[in-house]
This record gives sequence, C-alpha cells and structure tokens, in this order.
Amino acid sequence: MDHNDTADPTFKEELEALVLRSFGEGKEVEGVWELEYVPDEIPDWTVTIDRKDEF
Repeated sequence: MDHNDTADPTFKEELEALVLRSFGEGKEVEGVWELEYVPDEIPDWTVTIDRKDEF
C-alpha cells in the first residue's frame, strides 16, 4: 500500500523526521513493530519499515 500521494502531509513529515532522526542517532530503523493499545476502541497497528537501498 503506497500512500505517498494521498497521505496527510503532516503525518508523512513527522514520520520522515522520526526515521531520519533515529537513523542519524544510529538506531535500528528497519523492522516490524506491533503497536497494541488499551482500550479496545483504539486500533492496534503493525508498522513495517524497509530500507530501499542496501549498501
């Protein structure tokens, strides 16, 4: 699913800033995270970040 054209620009900007800041700090950015919340009215999410270029 690619939301580059339809995503809220603020959301994309905040996500880009988080990824770039984390990468710059030497943190592992690529991976899969399961985000689970309480109460049940808040949806759970699976977030996947894949690096496009491999060195």
